[in-house]
Formats: sequence, C-alpha cells, structure tokens
Amino acid sequence: MFADSVLEDIMADPIVNTAADPVDDPRPVARLSRILMGTLFGVIFLLAWMGLPFEIPYIGFGLASAFIFQIAVRPRRWEIFGVVAGGGTLALIDQFVVHHATKPDFHVGACLGFLGLASFLLLGLRAVWAEGQEQQQLKSILIPAAGFTFFILGSQRLLNLSSLLFPKTLDVYAYAFDGSLGLQPSFVVGRWFRDYAVVGIVGRGLYDALPIAMALAYAAHLWLKKSTPLFLLEVFMAAGLLGYFLYLMFPAAGPVYLVGPQFPGSSFDFSGLRAHILRGLVLQTVPISLVICRNAMPSLHMTWALLIAFNCKPFPRVVRAAAVVFVFTTALGTLGTGEHYLIDLVVAFPFAVAVQALCTHSLPLKSPNRLVPLVGGATLTLLWLILLRFGIRILFRGTPLVPWVCIIASTALTVLWMKQILSAEQSEPRSTARIASAAVAGA
Repeated sequence: MFADSVLEDIMADPIVNTAADPVDDPRPVARLSRILMGTLFGVIFLLAWMGLPFEIPYIGFGLASAFIFQIAVRPRRWEIFGVVAGGGTLALIDQFVVHHATKPDFHVGACLGFLGLASFLLLGLRAVWAEGQEQQQLKSILIPAAGFTFFILGSQRLLNLSSLLFPKTLDVYAYAFDGSLGLQPSFVVGRWFRDYAVVGIVGRGLYDALPIAMALAYAAHLWLKKSTPLFLLEVFMAAGLLGYFLYLMFPAAGPVYLVGPQFPGSSFDFSGLRAHILRGLVLQTVPISLVICRNAMPSLHMTWALLIAFNCKPFPRVVRAAAVVFVFTTALGTLGTGEHYLIDLVVAFPFAVAVQALCTHSLPLKSPNRLVPLVGGATLTLLWLILLRFGIRILFRGTPLVPWVCIIASTALTVLWMKQILSAEQSEPRSTARIASAAVAGA
C-alpha cells in the first residue's frame, strides 16, 4: 500500500526538465533548412541572371509571368516597389557593367525578364520564411509561374531537335497551297510590315509578346477567384506538347526561310510550280539551315491566341473583345514576319478546338459537347496534313474558289464545335486540382 501511494505521488507530480536533461528543439533545424532554401533561391537567381539569353524576347516575356501573377493577388505596395527597383537595378548592371555599354540600349523583353527575375527571388524568399495561409498563397503563385517559365524555356530548346531530325522540309507544299488561293498572303502582309513602319513594329511586338498575353489570361482568372487558372495552364501546355508532335509530322519553317532575303519583295514563280503539280510530278522537300526550327505547321502562336480567346468567357465583354482583337493581330504578326503560311493558321483552328475539348474535364468524355469537338477537331487537323502532303494536286484542278471553300468550311466547323464546348460551364478538373494541391502542400 505504501509503495502504491508513493507511485501515485510520483505520477501526479509534473516532471520538470533541467539543464542536465535537454529537450530536442525543432526550431534551430527549421531555421537552418529555411536558410539553406533561401541560399538555394539566391544561387538559382544568380545562375539565371548570368546564363539566360535575355536578348530573346520569348525568354524575357516568359520570366515576366512571375511579376504578372504577383500583381494578380494584390500584393503590398512595398513588394511592388522592391521588385521594380530590383528589376531596374539588374537592367542597369546588365547594360553598364556586364556589357560595358556607353549609352543606354534597353530592350523591352530583357527589362521585363529582369523584372520577372526579381519577382521570382522575392516570391521565393517570402515563401521560404512565410507560414500557414500566406505560404500557401505564395506557393500558388510561385509554382505555376515557375512551371510556365520552364515550359517556355524547354519549348525553345526542344524545337532545335526537329531541325536535326528533318534537314529537309515540306515548305514547298505549304507554299503551293497558299499559291492555289490566287495570292501569297504572307507576302502581302509582309509588304505591309515593310512599307508601313508602325504596322511592322506593332505586329512584330505583339507576335513576340504572346507569353505576356498567356500570363495575363492566367492572372485574370487568378484575380477573378471564380474560375480555374490551373485549367488554363493545362490547356496551354497540352497545345505545346501535342503541337510539337505535329511539327514532326509536317516539318516546315516558314516562307521567310524558304525564300530568304527576297521576302516579302518577290515570291517564287508560281505558274511554273502549278504546271509542275498538274503534270503529276511530285514536289520535293527542300533543305533549310539546321539553326532554323521546323515549327510552322500548325501555328502554335495562332493556337494559343485562340485558346486565350476561348477561355475569356467568364470576363466582361471588353476583355473578350480584346482577346478577339489579339487573335487578329496574332494572325497578321505570324504572316507579316514570314514565320508562317496562311495554311498554318487555318490548321491551328481545328487543332485548338481539339486541345480545348481534350482538357475540358468538366464535361464527360461521352458528352456530345466534348466528344464531337475532340474527334472532329483532331480528324480535321490530320485531314489537312494528309491533303497538303499527298493531295495538293486536287486543289489545282479548279479555280482558287476550291481551296477558299475548304478554308471557310473548316473554320465554320471549328466555330460550331467551339460553341458546343462553351455551352457548358467549365470547372477545374478534379485530377488537376488534386495534383496542384499536393504539389503546393508538399513543396
């Protein structure tokens, strides 16, 4: 009985730790891991600053997505000031220290890239030291921005592989189709760009600024907080990956690389090419420099512009109208720069619809509003590639009315299928939401 009472007294008394009995404190370990993570972000920042080709507009515009996403979540004023000051400092150092410039020669793409790089550094350091809900919000910006940027960088590198696989291209086939229309649209628009300086500057600028438009579309969904920005990233990336395989099926570079310095002044003698085709002679592939990417068919510029317009449904009419205007300016930019033939833009329409249907997980796959555009868009895309490669002679047996009717019919079907998809309200796919939540929670 005495032993039991003593044991009860011992169990009842609280155990007090002394200096001789240290307790493991996780705080120093957590602080050390955060310091290491912050140091890692700093090292990545320096490597990106020194190694990325900021002179390429696509790179700078892709990095700028981080700043655009940051603005979308209504940051504090000091954050915006810090990012702008940091980006400006990087631009000045790059000009006068790295390149030893005697006078300022700033490029919009490079300046936006430095701004985005500073935003990445600030968001990364804040995400490392933040806790709870604030950390989750920062990761929800940082992870998509990093994914978007790496996608832009990766696509630039991956395109070089197509040149090695196909030293000769099918540009003559695309050139022949455009000629069957009775004119060469890319040469016509190219002359506008050459003869009217303002048109050329604006057209080329909007052509290069496509990553900015994609980032703005995502940021607008992020700002709205009622729609699903992760769905938009899925659509963009699916179009890029699937489009790359179509590049391998129909490798072409664009009229400016086929004709060379003559573009847009004069094109090849089309009457001789037409007679060659009507005699049943097979068109030949043509060698083009290996440094030129085979990324003309279909036009992913046009595809992404269409996808931006398709997914502006939740926004006011002014925003939707601006998206449509961007589609038209993108079409002019792709033609005027000589990077694409008109047929590249035509094939982009059914391809964009097929990608949109593929990623619209809010509708069951068996639903006609999803299945018909998916199968129809994919089939029409492949039919165009087959016609261009093996049936180009058919288009030359009649008047230019035949290919124009084909273009109008293809575009009309695309519009009809797109209306089917947009007839149902789109919501974020559950699988994508779970993956994104897991990535944010585990990062």
